[in-house]
Amino acid sequence: MKQLPRPNPLKLQAYTILKEAIIRGEFHDHEMITERSAHERFQISRTPFREAIQTLEAEGWIYSIPYKGTFVSPVTTQDIHDLFEIRLILETYVVNKIQSHMDLKSLKQLETILQSMKVSSREQNDYDFMLLDKDFHQWMFELAGNRRLVAVFIQTSDMIRRIGMRVLHRESRREEVIAEHQQIIDGLKNGRAEEAMVQHLKKQQQSYIDLYRQSI
Repeated sequence: MKQLPRPNPLKLQAYTILKEAIIRGEFHDHEMITERSAHERFQISRTPFREAIQTLEAEGWIYSIPYKGTFVSPVTTQDIHDLFEIRLILETYVVNKIQSHMDLKSLKQLETILQSMKVSSREQNDYDFMLLDKDFHQWMFELAGNRRLVAVFIQTSDMIRRIGMRVLHRESRREEVIAEHQQIIDGLKNGRAEEAMVQHLKKQQQSYIDLYRQSI
């Protein structure tokens, strides 16, 4: 039997470091990423860098120009529309699937994440807030029991985290997100989760578009 290739931990580490740097805004749109800069800033060596770059380009985080180099892909308002269209389709399906069999333990996990989001909001820690927002939504995908849906959500939400890091500095929006998440939890209890999710995602999309336009 042919052996499966072993995961490359150095490639995965390089990929994660570079992707999170893009999400945090440490690289600007169209900024060149070179082997030298990656080594100086993150101590990433040549081979893991090149392997990570291939994956990042395949996922749309970066683009290459022959004989010039590798650059960070820009974010556009069309990207925001596309990403939230995907989320609206997936997340309304997920809440409809799980709300009929939500138990106290599952609801408690969502409430625990929400409490942590409140702490991050008070501390104005946008990076942690966005990670917790991802955890909140991902937990519902986990409950749906479809690992392929989880994988699609993770890739989509990572892109949205990048946008969120640019626009979520407004404290009032963080408070609105917390309130909307509470409405989703309440909806999972009373059978109106789809309505709460649609309202949340549409409001989130519009706020991202409005604030993103102001930030560029």
